[in-house]
Amino acid sequence: MKQILVGLLLLVVSGAWVFPQTAPHLTSPGINFFSTQQDIDIGNDSAVEAEKQLSLIRDTRLNQYLRSIAQRVLASSNSSRYQFYIVNSTEVSSLAFPNGSIFVYRGLLAMTSSDAEVAALIAHQVGHVISRHATSQLSRQLLVQAPLSLSGGLPSADGWKEQLNKLGIVFGVDAPFLHYSPEQEVEASRVAAKLLMASRFDPDGFDALLQTLIEASKKPDAPMLTFLYNHPMPASTPKGETEAESGKPPTPGRHTRSSAEFRAFKDALLKLPKPAIEKTQAVDTDLMPNVFSHPLNYYRINYPDGWQVVPTGPNGAIISAPGGLTTTTAGDDVAYGMMLDMFDLSASDKQLTLEQATNRLIVYLRQRNQTVRAVPGAQAPVLINDELGLRTVLLRGGLIRSGKSTVTEPSEVLWLVTRMYYQNLFYMVFVAPEEEFPSRQQIFEQMIRSVQVR
Repeated sequence: MKQILVGLLLLVVSGAWVFPQTAPHLTSPGINFFSTQQDIDIGNDSAVEAEKQLSLIRDTRLNQYLRSIAQRVLASSNSSRYQFYIVNSTEVSSLAFPNGSIFVYRGLLAMTSSDAEVAALIAHQVGHVISRHATSQLSRQLLVQAPLSLSGGLPSADGWKEQLNKLGIVFGVDAPFLHYSPEQEVEASRVAAKLLMASRFDPDGFDALLQTLIEASKKPDAPMLTFLYNHPMPASTPKGETEAESGKPPTPGRHTRSSAEFRAFKDALLKLPKPAIEKTQAVDTDLMPNVFSHPLNYYRINYPDGWQVVPTGPNGAIISAPGGLTTTTAGDDVAYGMMLDMFDLSASDKQLTLEQATNRLIVYLRQRNQTVRAVPGAQAPVLINDELGLRTVLLRGGLIRSGKSTVTEPSEVLWLVTRMYYQNLFYMVFVAPEEEFPSRQQIFEQMIRSVQVR
């Protein structure tokens, strides 16, 4: 079994997927090591964390409308497992945990223009739950980070949580498994289209909502919407595929226009008091008493007492914990600490998205160290000085294929955190040994939170 998992690891790292007959339960697209009961357990735990982090709207009328739309969408499936919540935040976002707990943000609902768009939003999130995308993402991450530990299967009861915590995987709003691949977004759209057609809502409702968001993002000084980053407009609509599969002519939806109930819901939503100002969590200055600033004040970052700073060029530096930096003739090696710098994008012949620029940086990092590899699916949006950034989980060392042989080196977990900065990509790399990473995570999160970019 270990040989099978090691082989799978190497195929995943190289971008290929091969599933032996003895492989665990498969979902499309990908592989899933979790049982459906573990889906529920992980989702329950994540939803509890989310409720601690989020402010929810308790207005009975608003919640009743949202649930009435959801019940119609879910009429042909098991609706009892789903719970729906409205988050009192102007952020344009939504979350769906694998147990069926779905959180829709007030800011996103305010952008809808009909019952069909609300239904499409719900159906799309349900599509992720039905397709088990969250635990599929977790499985891909585990397959790369801890393949040998999976040889005996995932532990039952509460053991899975301890195993995931050791890998630095967080639950709640910032859970990395809520960031789906483009293929998973397409699959969720296909599932949603079938649900919407069965409930006689317009299957194009989700595309219509995305178009509204795209237009809103084009306004001067409009921030990049996280929801658009996670849900790009598909190149082809799943609606036509669904109708072609059925062999029936397209059926117009019955709820393409806004109903009186929707108008009352939207009016009540807009009349609610403005949500409390959503502030970034404060930085613990007792934990982070020192400040490092770029020579030209492009950025500044807090760091713990006792850590050392080593400049690495005009724009970069290494900030390491005591004993966390080794200097040799080959250069500086950070085992516990962080590196930050600017990655020049001016040579690109086209404007890059944040994700494209980050992928280009990962290629550059791999050229400098072939043992560095990205964890598939382990990428999530993160705020850096109130601007959208990306946090990507990387690994260094561990199982490494060299020619025809495979060797084992000490494994380290890396957080690559990136944000666009004019014609550059501002980036930070946080490093710690795999076993120690969970205990170092709070320090790294505090450092990310402290960053100020001019």
